[in-house]
Amino acid sequence: APPRLRPPPPHPPPPPRSSGTVLSLLMLALFVFLAGAASAQDSTARRDSATRQDSTARITRPFRTADRIVAVVGGKPILLSRIQEEVNIYRALGNKVPADSAEMAIFLRQLVDRLVNDELMVQAAQRDTTIKLSLQEVQAAVEDAVKNVRQQFPSDIDFQRQLRTAGFGTLEEYREWVYDQKRRENLERQYIQKLRQKGLIKPIPATEAEAKKYYEDNKGSMPHRPATVSFRQVVARPEPDSAALALALQRADSVLAQLRRGADFATLAKRVSEDPSTKDEGGELGWFRRGMGLARGFEQAAFSLRPGQISDPVRTPFGYHIIQVERIDAAEIQARHILFVPELTDANRAAAALRADSVGRAWRSGAPFDSLVKAVHDPTEDAIADNIPRDGLPEEYKTALADGTPGDIIGPFSVPSPTGTKYVVAMFQMARTEGEMTYEELRDQIRSNLGERGAMDRYLEQLRKRTYVDIRL
Repeated sequence: APPRLRPPPPHPPPPPRSSGTVLSLLMLALFVFLAGAASAQDSTARRDSATRQDSTARITRPFRTADRIVAVVGGKPILLSRIQEEVNIYRALGNKVPADSAEMAIFLRQLVDRLVNDELMVQAAQRDTTIKLSLQEVQAAVEDAVKNVRQQFPSDIDFQRQLRTAGFGTLEEYREWVYDQKRRENLERQYIQKLRQKGLIKPIPATEAEAKKYYEDNKGSMPHRPATVSFRQVVARPEPDSAALALALQRADSVLAQLRRGADFATLAKRVSEDPSTKDEGGELGWFRRGMGLARGFEQAAFSLRPGQISDPVRTPFGYHIIQVERIDAAEIQARHILFVPELTDANRAAAALRADSVGRAWRSGAPFDSLVKAVHDPTEDAIADNIPRDGLPEEYKTALADGTPGDIIGPFSVPSPTGTKYVVAMFQMARTEGEMTYEELRDQIRSNLGERGAMDRYLEQLRKRTYVDIRL
């Protein structure tokens, strides 16, 4: 399906962290290690695989130093073995560890401070009785993580062999380790979210001078701009006829009756939902707030429900939805849905293709873009696409836009979609080659990152004053 084409803002590397979680780094490094080992077993591995294997192998290179306590946070010890693990992870991700003893001492102290800050946040989250750990959400994250690593290996035997090499005796032991990381991530994420909602951490944007200094100091590690393309588009989608809509609504009413009689929502979603992106997760949509791009009717219905309530069928451009709200937290809700997509006919698809043809002719004849969008465009798609990485485009877009020049009207070309083939007419606007991102491109993100860091630093200072912290490194 053609994705929503609004690109994420470019993200420069964040400032050195004195807060937040280091758990994702742990997960990434273990994934790099296991995936790198799987790649080593592949006879078609790239020529640089030996280099990757060398760096990832460092994760399990043992230290000879006996374990000891290097810090205590609220009565919980942080062991030297954890610091050593962090050093190995840092190496495995391609970074150089200081060779000079004085620089190494500073480096290790920074690692300890990061782990202390992480533990402070997790303990604060555990003390907050309003934060409820979603075991289902954590378990789903664990399954995804294990699945992603397992897919890198040709067989269970190879997977289990590499787990043992990484220090895990069994698959269950590995799952327990991943579970603990995901549990902590979940707690910390909820706690930080709550702090922001209550205004307890208020970022103060950095000054222009501070942002420029950070850019210059970290120029070598700033991200490179990928090759991008900008365009405008009008997307014509097939519209179901009244008979197809009536049948979809009838299916929705039938399932709603089962839910009203006590049937399990997630079970029915797995069985009958026609949303391929959420069906396997029982219709789980996760947390969202208003203004996040949801169809207007869906958003209005979802935010009118209380936890546990189930909506009547709600029509959107995708079809009919039945919505169940699971939890509400300030301005956000967590919900599930079951989607019923009206069946499309060849006549519906042909009509959409004809509309796209008429858009192409009108656009080439000088018709205003805004009027074409208003008359024909699919509201579930972005009409304006700026600086989209070429590598992230669907293949149909890559092919159609490959040789475009500014001002070209391209199409119609067809794009597959779960709700029926769509037809796209695009105006090519600009292409940018890959290159180093300038300060002007990164300025807002750098200032935001620095502001977030400052806000979190201030809050962590408060936590340290209220919590016993003893660093013994």
